[in-house]
Amino acid sequence: MGRPRVEIFAAIALATMLVQAPPARSLDSNGLIQNNISTASIAGNGQRYIVDMRMLATDVEQMFLKTGREREGVDLAQPGAIEREIGAFIASRVTMRDGQGADCARKIEKSGEDPANDEGVLVELSFACATAGASYDPTRLLAAQSPRAWQVVTIARGEAKRQIMVNGESPPVAMLEAP
Repeated sequence: MGRPRVEIFAAIALATMLVQAPPARSLDSNGLIQNNISTASIAGNGQRYIVDMRMLATDVEQMFLKTGREREGVDLAQPGAIEREIGAFIASRVTMRDGQGADCARKIEKSGEDPANDEGVLVELSFACATAGASYDPTRLLAAQSPRAWQVVTIARGEAKRQIMVNGESPPVAMLEAP
């Protein structure tokens, strides 16, 4: 015996709404987050950079499911544990290198729910580089997310902005002067 007709129609209606639902917008009006598309807004001065990354919580959840062994023994029920683990997970997969190719020192400034989007996650990382000429590399994060994952990277220098789309196979993004 099959499912009751009402349940079938409800499931079809829900699936239709999900497909037609508008994508969630990030705080950055130039950014757009949706399934497998995240944003990174980068501001800096040549040796110190702040990266605000936003993505859907469901994308983070899927990555956590794939990499559950990394959190073996971590009690995620403790207050703030999930936020710390999200920050650590993302920070471990995003790098910035200075002009000499050395990894820049990285610090998690914020991690958790995106206050501008109840479906999103916000992670803010700061990077301190020894020399100018840095490059940003989120490819390990994007590869962990999905073969279809992309990130819209916005580099801001004052009022000037430059945007680039990258995926898990893209070369690092040079932090050149924005146009």
